[in-house]
Amino acid sequence: MTALPTIPEAAVPAAAPVLCVEAAVTSVTQLCPSFRRITLAGPELAGLSPALIGAGDPTRCRDAYIKLLVPPPGREPERADLSVGLREGWFARPAEERGWMRTYTVRGVRRTTFCGIVVPELVIDVVVHDGHAQDGPGSRWAATAAPGERVYLLGPGPQERPWAAWDHGGARRVLAVGDETAAPALMSVAEEFTDTRSGIPAGGTRPRLDVVLEVPHAEDVAAHRLPAELPDVRLHVLPRAGGGEQAGHGHRAAVRLARLLDLPGAAVDDVLAGRRPQRGRGTPALSAGENAAEPRAWSVATAARADVPYVFLAGESGTVRALRRLCVDAAGIPKDHVSFMGYWRQGQAES
Repeated sequence: MTALPTIPEAAVPAAAPVLCVEAAVTSVTQLCPSFRRITLAGPELAGLSPALIGAGDPTRCRDAYIKLLVPPPGREPERADLSVGLREGWFARPAEERGWMRTYTVRGVRRTTFCGIVVPELVIDVVVHDGHAQDGPGSRWAATAAPGERVYLLGPGPQERPWAAWDHGGARRVLAVGDETAAPALMSVAEEFTDTRSGIPAGGTRPRLDVVLEVPHAEDVAAHRLPAELPDVRLHVLPRAGGGEQAGHGHRAAVRLARLLDLPGAAVDDVLAGRRPQRGRGTPALSAGENAAEPRAWSVATAARADVPYVFLAGESGTVRALRRLCVDAAGIPKDHVSFMGYWRQGQAES
């Protein structure tokens, strides 16, 4: 494998909030029908935020993400010129020249020997659709990626925090729900909570965590297991297809979330139909102030109290909105305790 060049010192200021770094594909593994694990390594990755890259030991990244630049078919990948800003250096270029930008959660970071030196290696798990209508540039890239290929990534600069939303604060009850695009984040969170050395806030009380992950196929379930079991950490991996009638996107996740919140089945029917459910115990539903015309749903929790649940919702934007209505309107959880991120929206491309 040919060694990758490092960034010239004058090309990017040391305090740049965003870096475009070069890396190489080092391995590709088909985890299960819907997920392909790809590792990316190179010396330039060491220039990213230390809070993302870590100090050398294997690092869990929760929901921290990077952006991959996918070149158009037949063109070599190119570094985005951030010296003129991201908009002018990448977005302003014609799409047929620049290609696409895709966002991926970093499943983990470790160190590997690359071209004779020890460098960071990022692990990303990419959803592949096998010719499904949702298949796009990112999925097609992942389906054909091979060791040795060069890629360019955008990531937080050395003085920046990771691009992430997860922060359960001091909450004693934590719920995290998402579809397959949220699997890397949800699994990273669940694994952190099973580590007895982490996940415990000041005061020593260990939060109770339920992670609900909806995946496309029954064969995807076995690839999403925890290394250890604890009574206060429960992972629910729910396939939409296999072993019975296929469910619509988000249905199984909504049913399980409603069960965890002790809500009636009618609340699930309401939110999946786009209606606001009535809150339990006869009180009227709250207004969440959402605009259904917005292409994406994105809001980060701003408060955390030990006596109020912290909820993290991620995945398809319409599904995330429905799940949020379950939490806020039906269960009465304050909306500033709910982080909800629309990673994608059916029928719409990221870039």
